[in-house]
This record gives sequence, structure tokens and C-alpha cells, in this order.
Amino acid sequence: MRRLHLLCEISDAMKQEIARIKEKALEEGVPIIKDEGLAFLLNVIRQRNCRDILELGTAVGYSAIQMAKTDEEIRIDTIEKNEEMYLQAVENIRNEKLDDRIFVHFTPIEEYRTDRMYDLIFVDAAKAQYGKYLEQFLPNLKEDGIMFFDNMVFHGLIYEADTITSRSLRNLVKKIIKFREKVLNDERFDIIMFDSIGDGILILTRRNSEA
Repeated sequence: MRRLHLLCEISDAMKQEIARIKEKALEEGVPIIKDEGLAFLLNVIRQRNCRDILELGTAVGYSAIQMAKTDEEIRIDTIEKNEEMYLQAVENIRNEKLDDRIFVHFTPIEEYRTDRMYDLIFVDAAKAQYGKYLEQFLPNLKEDGIMFFDNMVFHGLIYEADTITSRSLRNLVKKIIKFREKVLNDERFDIIMFDSIGDGILILTRRNSEA
């Protein structure tokens, strides 16, 4: 009974630490995946039995930690170019004792190169670059792997792009719309779009070339 009680205390402490990371990120305006989108992502990881994961956009390590906790065999490479967030992520991951399974790479995504193949590539970085990231990392996606894109409705702004007064924001939203349209018509992939989950989710898989 004492051992069970101790395990419950450890579990509660871990949950509190995750909640602290999330709360601090929200207070500081750090972009992290919404709860509904995260729950969906973790469910996909479980259902597809994903073990090797690449994350584009570490932020403070919140989503990487959550993904790693779904299964102790999961290994994650995650990329972050902002030094302050990179350092926070490294600390958060170390505090969770996951630094032997989550590897944070301090570099611009565009400059990252690897020969590793992944079951899942989670894309939650610069929205205007989603098309480039797709082409850059498609060679690193296993044949039965998936690419998972977040923020595909971008706070609902894709539905009112022409009314946005900020030119830079309007251009960004239009780039997201263009990416959506392009990938939905790309015959290389099977696409599933969930606009109503989280901030909009797109899941991409390669089509069977023999089909």
C-alpha cells in the first residue's frame, strides 16, 4: 500500500509539473497546441503505434513531453530556433526525466538535416512555411507514416481573411489558405481535415502508388 501511495504521489507531481509548464506558456504568450488538438494527436499516436517522432517547433517542450509520456518506447527529435524557448524546453524535459528520449535541436528548421525515418512528423511551427516543411521532410516520413499539421484554421481567421486589417496578418492567413487548397488537391496524398478540432488539424498520408 505504501508503494502504491508513493506512485500516486509521483504521478500527481508529474501532472502538476505539466500543468505548470502549460500555465507558464499561456501566461507568456508561448504558442502551444490546444487541449482538444493535443488529445486528438495523442490518440493518433496510440492508434498508429508511433515510436519515432519528429516535431517541428518545440516551443517550451510541452507537446513533446506529452507525446513522450504516451509510451516509454517513443523517441522524439524536436527543433527550435528561439534560444530562450530552447533553453526552457531543455530544462522542462530534463525535469521530467525525458532527456534520454526527447532530443531538442537548436537550429532553424530549414537547416535541419537527418537520415532518420519517422512514424509521425508533427508540424507546429511557422505557418507560412508549411508547404516548404512538407517537401523538406517528406523523404524522412516512413511509408506508412503520417504528417500532422496544427493551426489549419488559425483561430478562425481563414474564414475572414479579406476583412483582416493588418496586412502582415492577412498575408499569413492567405498563405495558410493557399497551403490548404494546394495539399487538398495534391494527388500524392490522402488528406483528412478536421477544422472543428482544436485550431484545425490536417493529417497527411502517402497514397499507395500501386493503387
